[in-house]
Amino acid sequence: MKKAYEVKILDQKFVLKTDNDENHVKRIADYVNKVMHEIKHRTQTISTQNIAILGALNIAEELFAHEDESKAMVSDWKNRLSQIATKEA
Repeated sequence: MKKAYEVKILDQKFVLKTDNDENHVKRIADYVNKVMHEIKHRTQTISTQNIAILGALNIAEELFAHEDESKAMVSDWKNRLSQIATKEA
């Protein structure tokens, strides 16, 4: 059953409904809040909408970089396993 949790991002309160536990929700909200505050302090952007868009782009870029890294690792492991299997055959 979904539970509702209140989080605060850029001094705005949001209620999130999720099946995840409170610690998980808090970790995500804290991370998003940190990214948004970093952007707010780095840029002269006053618009919350612009901060949110830049934050979403930064988080998406991190996600894609991690996915690419994971795919490269899996490919490397497959190659290594193939080499081991070939040596043992």
